[in-house]
Amino acid sequence: MTFDYNKEHKTSMSLVLENGISVEGEFIDLRITVDTLPKGKQWYQIRHSDDDGSEPASLKRGCVVVNFFGTFICDPIDEMKDGDELEITEWGW
Repeated sequence: MTFDYNKEHKTSMSLVLENGISVEGEFIDLRITVDTLPKGKQWYQIRHSDDDGSEPASLKRGCVVVNFFGTFICDPIDEMKDGDELEITEWGW
């Protein structure tokens, strides 16, 4: 099941990825219907680790099936192509 971006509560979130890129965006703890996103925004899914479900571990451009943590919406990250997944080294609300 996916949810309408416009109807869900969003939380500001900042991430630092393993390649050193810092990204600011919005976090929603649900899977979002892509066609409800604002124009120009990209969705990524966050995975938590096998050992700790309370913290984000990686950011994927595409669908996370196992260990889904939430959806991250931001301007497109040029360095990430479809299917890429990068470790999250720092994060905050």
